[in-house]
Amino acid sequence: MASSTRSPDGRRAEPERIPSSGGTGLTAVDEPDPVRARRGTVLAVVLGIVGGLGVASAPVLQAVRAVDGAAAPAAIGAAAVWAAVFAVAAPVLAVPAVLARRTAVAGALLAGAGAVSVGAAVLDTQLWSDAIDANRLELFRPDTAAELAAGTGAYAALAGHALIAFAGLLGMVAVHRASLMDGYGDARSAEQVGRATGARIGFLPSAVAVAAAVVLVGALFAPAFVSEDPVILVPTVVESDLAASAGAGILAAAVLIVVASALASISPPVASGALVGAGLAALGVVGTRLVAGLAAGERIQPGPGAVWGTVGAGLLVLVGVCIPMIDRTRDGRILKTLAASPSAPAQGGPAKPGAVTPSAKGVAKAALRAEAAAARARIARWHVAAGATGIVTALLAAAGALLPVLDIPGDTARPDVYATRVVLVAALVLVVGCVWLLLSEFASAVRPAVGVLWVTIPYSVAAVSQSVVLATDVPGIGAGIGAVLLWCAAVTAGVTGVLTWFAGSAEREEIDTSEGPSTSTAVLAVGGLGAVAAFVGLGLPLFRGTDARGDEYAPASFAEVPWNLDVWGRVLLGAAVVLAVIVASRARPARAVALLLGSAVAVGVYLVSWPLTVARVTDPEMGAGVVPATVGIVLIAAAAALTARRRNR
Repeated sequence: MASSTRSPDGRRAEPERIPSSGGTGLTAVDEPDPVRARRGTVLAVVLGIVGGLGVASAPVLQAVRAVDGAAAPAAIGAAAVWAAVFAVAAPVLAVPAVLARRTAVAGALLAGAGAVSVGAAVLDTQLWSDAIDANRLELFRPDTAAELAAGTGAYAALAGHALIAFAGLLGMVAVHRASLMDGYGDARSAEQVGRATGARIGFLPSAVAVAAAVVLVGALFAPAFVSEDPVILVPTVVESDLAASAGAGILAAAVLIVVASALASISPPVASGALVGAGLAALGVVGTRLVAGLAAGERIQPGPGAVWGTVGAGLLVLVGVCIPMIDRTRDGRILKTLAASPSAPAQGGPAKPGAVTPSAKGVAKAALRAEAAAARARIARWHVAAGATGIVTALLAAAGALLPVLDIPGDTARPDVYATRVVLVAALVLVVGCVWLLLSEFASAVRPAVGVLWVTIPYSVAAVSQSVVLATDVPGIGAGIGAVLLWCAAVTAGVTGVLTWFAGSAEREEIDTSEGPSTSTAVLAVGGLGAVAAFVGLGLPLFRGTDARGDEYAPASFAEVPWNLDVWGRVLLGAAVVLAVIVASRARPARAVALLLGSAVAVGVYLVSWPLTVARVTDPEMGAGVVPATVGIVLIAAAAALTARRRNR
């Protein structure tokens, strides 16, 4: 605020800013500068366009060259054009947003595309390690098995994706600056102001966005092509070169993070920009594979990964485009409902004879009670949705574990897949946790634990899938109905995790967040050591012995690359436990205890796989992973006990 006084000689003094007494408010220096924010966004857009042009120029500059001096293989033209268009799509769309002074929307477009470009840049590095098996048909289609080396175009593609990723980082800064300005997350109805976009647009659009992300993530690990060309080999992603598998994993994580952040954003235009940017960038990866498969000729066809990936990315773009319209429609509907409400007095109209006019205090209390009841009902719906989905997941997993996971000829002995026993344990643990989510008085206390326990399903299913993949290499053996149900359970487990996260977001909307969360040193120290020990235990074999052929056998460790499906499942479980401990260190005590106990149980599911699957070897011996996994469980449980003790004081 400013003050104006007169000086002794009668002249009016210049206005001065009076600093805040608390010293924590924004000063003139701290306040966001719209001009500076716009300049930063313009720079980000320019970098994004330059990066997109670099990616587009890669086929022209020859991405690879033949080591023996022969002519470099040419790209498939239609795929190269598709990749070029979607490489520049998000930065070009950000240009009109900048011209319209919508810097937050432009920054969100770049942030979404930049997140996906991080994974795309990792995929580019395969051009240096194993170019011929990179299957980048938009850059080159090898016609012989001659050794290939990275060319000028490979450097252009990598630099282009790196620039788009950096532009995305600048876009995130632009969104952050915009969030500090007045009017961010505003709405015509007071009920919608400051609410997460997922809540503002409703369950169905949010569910479509989540489903699209799940489909896209699953497609990234499915075969991109079906090839009968002896030169074009299409291995499974998890058994491919490290750059291919790591790039797919990073890209999948980026998509999930963007979708979660968009639905949690309080600004629907920003959420729209993030989803559209990520979807367009993803179409530049999976859509390019689809076009390449269609244009490659008879010997190569698009695989399920290309088809379903394109569907998922397209749905992300569609939902992103529709978010502002859906938000405006629901906002207008709320205004009409409030205007038609009997409690809303007619403007200028006289009261009816004999009508009792409530006091302002009574109206305010009634409004607060109604708002609290609506919030409780909304939270309960998320709890029920997460619990029901988790129970369905557990039933699918149990049915898949009990039914045949291999389809083999009738005269062949059916082998035992011991990993299905671990799936049954994981299903039992998950269903016990999810049942409590259906009971409103216990749901909030149990919800954080379920947020970790759902990971045990994809972890255990991954071990079964590894056995199925190895068995199907034998002619005449295929995946059985049990394997299909297990894969469905892994997908619905991911949906359970997302719904649990939505339930937690709804809970946090009803608590006082005026004071920032403090980090618990005890949880971070004790629980952090436990998480590290558990991760080490997950990376080492639990047992070793002699298999049926007389060879030494032990489960694969993290040191053995490329990682198989079993190892990827353990990596997912370890990452979930580490993340849960970090979140617990800054969570409220009750939620922290649930998170830590859920993490300890999740590691316990891994530990019990030792006695459940050790029968696959003779003369078994305890492996190196048992001790650190056990220590991790004890330390994480100790951190939960310390948190509970702090809560009771």
